[in-house]
Amino acid sequence: MASAIALIATLDTKGPEVKYLKHRIEQKGGAVRIIDTGMRGTPLAVQADVTREQVASAAGASLAEVEKLERGHAIDLMRLGLVKLMVEEYERGAIAGALAIGGQDGALLAAHALQALPLGFPKMIVTPIAQGSEPFGPYVGTSDVIVMHSVVDILGVNAISKKIFDQAAGAMLGALDMRIDVALPPGRTIAVTMYGNTTPVVMAAKQKLEQLGYEVIVFHPNGTGGRAMEEMIARGLFTAVLDMTTHEVTDELFGGFHAGGPERLEIAGRCGVPQLVVPGCVDFIIQGAQNALPDKYKNRQTYYFNPEVTLVRLSPAEMQEVGRVMAEKLNAAKGPVGVLIPLGGFSAYAHAGGALYDADGDRQFIDALKSNLRSGIPLAEFDAHINDKAFAGKAVSMLVEIVQAA
Repeated sequence: MASAIALIATLDTKGPEVKYLKHRIEQKGGAVRIIDTGMRGTPLAVQADVTREQVASAAGASLAEVEKLERGHAIDLMRLGLVKLMVEEYERGAIAGALAIGGQDGALLAAHALQALPLGFPKMIVTPIAQGSEPFGPYVGTSDVIVMHSVVDILGVNAISKKIFDQAAGAMLGALDMRIDVALPPGRTIAVTMYGNTTPVVMAAKQKLEQLGYEVIVFHPNGTGGRAMEEMIARGLFTAVLDMTTHEVTDELFGGFHAGGPERLEIAGRCGVPQLVVPGCVDFIIQGAQNALPDKYKNRQTYYFNPEVTLVRLSPAEMQEVGRVMAEKLNAAKGPVGVLIPLGGFSAYAHAGGALYDADGDRQFIDALKSNLRSGIPLAEFDAHINDKAFAGKAVSMLVEIVQAA
């Protein structure tokens, strides 16, 4: 069979909708490979190319065993089987894209399998759950899954759902036409982290690195971006890391919105990848609307970032804790690492006279980092604000030295 679009759904409830999508994709010259993830009932309207029995078997169980489980445990098991099958389908070239439709259970079941497919491989979920009051994290993870709101529930082929299904089919076929392989140049690719708060310094550093012949891949450290970067580091995609914006460590420690997970700032070191670490934006916690701040933050320095986001300055004691934790993480590095500290402020609004400036808090961080950092890790203090062009130049020269020494 030629490479096809994997069409994933629970056929006992979504069979007619799958039949319609299959017809529309084939009308436009595409091929379809139907994968049934149903756990109850009888498949409707169409026949699966990969049956629910095969999905269960891939997870090491029979369908009869799955049917006896509670709903959540059954989903967990079928999800494991689907991940394994989808990776196998991809590796043997049977599929060129993947489209899943379903409600909350069906979408979540399919999501992990789509997330297991490579960056750049076309993948899409159509679900009524994809709307503003639901978090998208479980459906997207750190991957490039496209999530489309179905507007109406996925039950029936009608005047509205046809439009949604037609658009989904067109989007998948278009993605297949535009598909390119993601291949990074060996030995010349650098991962960089950037917030809006550190955009000037990263833009300047990126330009300098590109002039030196490096390709620069920038990640937004919003709790997902940092994890995505570190997953790619673990896969060996990067020559080095310029971790200019390590804010996710702060939010992980103090419950901010962009927590990067317990392993943030550890993966590059564990993999031996050269890295330069800067305390960009570690000086604030990201919270919600200013009028809804927890009481413990109401007497803090704050910056009204937008109607839904407030930046809350860390206390000196909290800054000290961030310094200690960052030192512990960097001490475990197996590869070359350096630290560069901007003495004029760590973020856009933390300059002399700025809303988040606190020289004593910055000093508490610096002292804690220096006192806990093991010998052998070079640490430089540079008399500039983080967004100064001179600081960008220093960061690039220090990173290049680390890479060349490695």
